[in-house]
Order: sequence, then structure tokens, then C-alpha cells
Amino acid sequence: MDNIKQKVLDSLKWKKHPSYCAEKLNITEKQYKKVKKELLAERKNKRKKSIFFSKAADNAQIAEAIDLENGTGKLSGTFDHEPKSAEEIIILLKIDTDKWKLSQYWNKQMGDHWRVSALVSQIKNPEEKLFEDLLKNWSPKKYKISNTPYKSKFTDDPHCAVISLQDIHFGKEGNDTIDKDFEDTVKNLVSRANAIHHIETMYFVVGGDLINMDTFQGTTTSGTPLDNCMSATEAYVQAFDAMHWAVTYIKAHCDNLVVVYVPGNHDRLSSFHLAHALSRSIECDNITWDVKYEERKVHVWHNNFNAFEHGDKRSKNNPLIYASEYPKAWGDTTNRTLFKGHIHTDRKVEYMTSNETAGFIEKTLPSLGKTDYYHYSNKYVGNRRSGKLEIQHPTMGNICELTYQAL
Repeated sequence: MDNIKQKVLDSLKWKKHPSYCAEKLNITEKQYKKVKKELLAERKNKRKKSIFFSKAADNAQIAEAIDLENGTGKLSGTFDHEPKSAEEIIILLKIDTDKWKLSQYWNKQMGDHWRVSALVSQIKNPEEKLFEDLLKNWSPKKYKISNTPYKSKFTDDPHCAVISLQDIHFGKEGNDTIDKDFEDTVKNLVSRANAIHHIETMYFVVGGDLINMDTFQGTTTSGTPLDNCMSATEAYVQAFDAMHWAVTYIKAHCDNLVVVYVPGNHDRLSSFHLAHALSRSIECDNITWDVKYEERKVHVWHNNFNAFEHGDKRSKNNPLIYASEYPKAWGDTTNRTLFKGHIHTDRKVEYMTSNETAGFIEKTLPSLGKTDYYHYSNKYVGNRRSGKLEIQHPTMGNICELTYQAL
């Protein structure tokens, strides 16, 4: 019987008289008309049913409770009939099948109506799949780490260097060439410092708004919308590639390298993951990894007190804060400097104390990042895109400051 119904269904598109169709199908005309009538009735009922469900869904009051953190949700609504399939549930509860997958549903009769409920789970974000695809065929740039670093022809006296290039903002609108600008800056500053000084210890700051965004939606950690030129995953890979190269390059030009992670307000989570991954991907006995999540950090080299933070938490009491939190380091040194960023401006504040030439110096460092629409709209323009490196003497403190200006 099913075979005959299918043949009659196929014959409808012929648009011929029943006698002709019956003869072609080798059945009686009466039998043909009967099957055709049944088929047309089924089609009509199916169309009515579809319209009925659509109208029911349009008029329904849908209640939903979504847990974005866990990627689950519950939807419910009241209808005057009992749905019989998952497809009907999806139509009635208006489930967006591009974002959610129906995991479970149940119906309960409540007098003259039905209560329909469903559990849904979030479909994997396409950004996550993109991230997996990017990592499959990706490997960072590599620079061979020399066991015998280059030393200056002019002096064997040990010096310390600090290179803090915060606020790079990989992935920001307009920062299409930032990877090249960063590489040029590091090469220029490190080679100039190493040309006339023996760099015993180099402090290299990683973080401080290294990446422009911290979420798949392209926002900061706190959810502030941003102007980006690439996705979050692409920005992370570009930043990791650049930092991996920088660490291995800088190490070849100093005896000891200290990598200091500083969290920024744009990328608190992503930059921490990046710094942690760097510390696990590069092995060298003469590299110290300070990648613990802390807002403020201090490293002492001989008579030099070097403090690091991003600068988004402003305070006029910075000298008192650092003296209180690091009393021994503060008391053992006389050359004290705070390196910070955040405002993309080259600025220096000196706190003078009695019987000392300089009690505490705050250095706000410039940025290599280009101006996006936000900065343009708020008139935050005119700052020079540049990077700085400071050279310190064991007892005299800062004896040289090198600057590289990006084009």
C-alpha cells in the first residue's frame, strides 16, 4: 500500500486526468482517486498543524533562565495542546538552534492547558573551534639561546637593564603592524644597550594590556566594548608569538633574564595565561620567571629598587605603599623606581626626601600602540609611539635611558 501511495504522490506533478494516471500506474481509476484524496487530506492537515504551532509559538509567553557561565538554560511556556516531538518543542519555545541544543523536555497537563518545559545547552562557540584550528599548525618564532652571551667591547663592569613595553594592545583597531613595530623596538633598544654596557641582568616586563581584549566578544575583562582589528584568539596567538621571540632574543644579549608579568585592565586573564604558557615553553637556567598573578611587584638589583605595576590603580601614596609592603627591600636600597604604563604617555614624577637626591621616582612609560577610534574621539592623541630601556649602575642607579620611536 505504501508503494502505491508513493506512486500516486509522484503522479500529482503530472497534472493529468485520473484515468490517465491510473492507467499509467496499472491500478483502477476508483483506487487512484481514493488514494489521491487521502494524500491531499494528509497534506492539508500537516499544513494546518504547522500554522497552528507557529501561531501558538507567536502568542506564547516564554519564560527562560540562562546560565551563561555553565552554558545551560531552562525554557518553559503554557500551550493549549501537548506537543508530540522535539521539533514541535523547538518551534513552541522559540529555541535558537544556531546557539542552543535541546537536551531534554517534558510536558505536564494543567487542567485545560499544557505546561511545556525544556533544558538546553549552549552550542560550542565557533571562536573556540577557531582557536583549536589556529593551534594545530602553529609554532612560535624561535631564536637560538646562546650559552655565552655577547659582551661589550668597552667594559666588563656589570650593569642592569629594564625594558618595560606595556600597552602594546595586540588586536586593537589600527595596530595592523604592531608585531613588526614591537620587534624593531626590542632589537634597537637591546642592541644599543649591549653595545657599550655589559648587561648582567635584564628585566623584561610582559603584560600590562599586552592584548587589547579578554573575551570572545572582543571586550575588556570587565566587559567594556572595544574597537578591534582581529578576533581574541588571533590576537592571543600574535602576542604569544611576539613575546616568545622577544624572550629568546633578549636572553642572547644578557647574562641573566628576569621575565616579570604585570596584569593590565584590558587582559587580566588572557595575559596571565600567556605568561604562564611562556614560562612552560622556554627552558633556560638563566631565565627567572616571575609570572605569579600580583598587581605590584618589586625586584632588587644591588642598590636599585625596581617596582612594576600597570598603573590603572592610581595612587598619590605609591612611595608609602611600596615602603610598607617591601620594607626590607626599601631599606636596603637608595635608588628606587616605579615603572608603569596605562595612560600611553611619557611622564616622570620624582618624590624628593631630605638628605637624598631622589627618594622615589615614578616613570609612566609611552606606548607603541596606534590611536583607535576611542582615543581619537576623546582627543587622546599626540603622544609619540615609542619604547624605552633604562640602564642602571650597581650603586649609582639610572645612568642611561634609551628611546626608540616607532614610525
